[in-house]
Amino acid sequence: MQPRLLWLPILLAVVGLPAKALAHAVETHYVLDDVLEFQSTYSTGEPMAEATVEIYAPNNSEEPWLVTTTDELGRFSFLPDASLPGDWDVVIRQEGHGDILTVPVEADGGIDVDAIVNRLSQDIHYAATPALLASSTAVGLGGIALAFSRRRRMSDE
Repeated sequence: MQPRLLWLPILLAVVGLPAKALAHAVETHYVLDDVLEFQSTYSTGEPMAEATVEIYAPNNSEEPWLVTTTDELGRFSFLPDASLPGDWDVVIRQEGHGDILTVPVEADGGIDVDAIVNRLSQDIHYAATPALLASSTAVGLGGIALAFSRRRRMSDE
């Protein structure tokens, strides 16, 4: 086997490696009226319809205080319990995509909408391509070919 051909499996492996791909960024908008109203959409503008929403109170980050879903337009609303001041976490998820917001509630029960923090606004996924399988196979075959090539040279000497 010619030395130049030995580089082919390596090149195929590099080309076939999974790459970071931005699948869907999630955008969540909110407003405070009588309750906190949220709307979550993908960056394409498509609503996150029927997404799971888990809301965690400041006194229990393990068990949701409320579990609900968004409507067909990606909307939901809730009002934090004013007797539980601190940071409330709102987790919106759908098929591996999501958003996490922290809603600070003051000791007097007030919510400062400008102090809401968006902790996660997009998902980054690793794209798996059929080329990855092919390149892995090519690397394996290239290694076998290299071993046989060296073995043959040694027996020729």
